[in-house]
Parts: sequence; C-alpha cells; structure tokens
Amino acid sequence: MTQACSGLTGSLQAVTWYKTDQVVHDVNSGDVVLGYWSSIGNQIVLTTSSVLDGGPVRHEMLHALLQVKGHPRDQFLGKCAGTVPCQEPCIHDAGAYPSPPEVPIHVTGGSIDLTVDVEPRNPAPGQDGGFFTITVLAHNNSTHWATVTPSLAQDDTSRTFAFDVRDAMSGGIAGSDVALDPSERIFAPGETKKQVYDLMIGDSPFGNQLLAGNYTVRGGYSDYWSADSTFVIGP
Repeated sequence: MTQACSGLTGSLQAVTWYKTDQVVHDVNSGDVVLGYWSSIGNQIVLTTSSVLDGGPVRHEMLHALLQVKGHPRDQFLGKCAGTVPCQEPCIHDAGAYPSPPEVPIHVTGGSIDLTVDVEPRNPAPGQDGGFFTITVLAHNNSTHWATVTPSLAQDDTSRTFAFDVRDAMSGGIAGSDVALDPSERIFAPGETKKQVYDLMIGDSPFGNQLLAGNYTVRGGYSDYWSADSTFVIGP
C-alpha cells in the first residue's frame, strides 16, 4: 500500500525492525511517538502497542522508502494522504499548505461521489492474518477547486471521512476524522481523496475488531454518506 501510494519501490528485507515497550520520544521535538525510522542501518523501531497498527507502520515504511527523516508535503499530505497518517508534528514539518490557484467553491454532497472498498472483499482469519481495510473514497466531480459544506449548518465543518459498519447479530463499529490541514478539506478539480481504516477479525472491544458475520458498511465525508455496501467475514 505504501509503495502504491508513493510510487516508490523498496525491499522489506532491507529494513531491520525492532519493537520496544518503552515510551518513545521524537529526538527533535520531544513529542511522544509510536515509532521512528533511522537512516543508520535502515531501522524501524515501533512501540509494542503500534506493531499491529497499520497507519503508524505505513508512516515509518514511507520514511524508509523515501530515505529521509522529514515529511515532504507532496508525499505525506499528497500522494499518500489517507493511506499514511500525518498528525500535527508531521503537518508542521511538512510546511505550509500552498494556496490553490483559485478560491475553492463551496459544494454539497451532490458534487462529491462517495464509495467504499473492502480489501480483501470477504475477509477470513486465514487470509492476511485476519487483517483487512475499509477505504472510503471521496471524488470531486466538479471542474473547480472545492470544499464541502455540510448539509446541516450546525454540523462540524472540519469533519472529513467517516465509516460505519454493522452486523445485525454482533453489532459493529464506526469512526470519523477531522481535518488538521487545509489539504484535507480542499479538493482539486476531479480529485479523489481517500481514508484507509485498518480492522481485524477478533472479539476485542478495542482496536477495530469484528467477529465473523454478514456486514453492511457505508462511508462518509462531512455529513454525507455513501450507499450501503455488504461484505462477509468468514469464520
């Protein structure tokens, strides 16, 4: 996934992986982080709690592919936005968002096409270790730079992607995100933005885990939702 979004190729065998139970701090800012990449020996160190968390892992993998410690905006907030997470320290390091060539128009959900992709389509415990992803895609079908206005005036204008997945027997889970950077709310003409949500098969109430069952899933952006889609988690 990280190779695909970045357009770069690399070798997992070239990276030496470590995990630690200790609290890890960024050596420059002092912020607590979930992991880091080191150019010395091409090493990735992850905290134990983040080893199975797709977002932080892909973030460090992008560093390893780029072979840089910084956070180039065109990669972390451009090509790999939504696949590789970029929080406040990453955004600050990436530099200011460049103003678009025109003032973005305000559009409603009718100008945004929302779709959902589940990969693998019908997850099973014996496939990919029971891990799977739900990706929500939002496409600007206008010919202008645009930002999405919520349908209800009182709704949070910073809200971006969301997902909701449900099973009649075992319940479900939902999640949502808010914009931390203008690039997450402003669409180029014809641009498709996406957000990857990492899930796994299991019965823990934490960590986005779902039991076997027949699920209905929908994806959202702002306060608009896609049509329902279905998938099956095998036993």
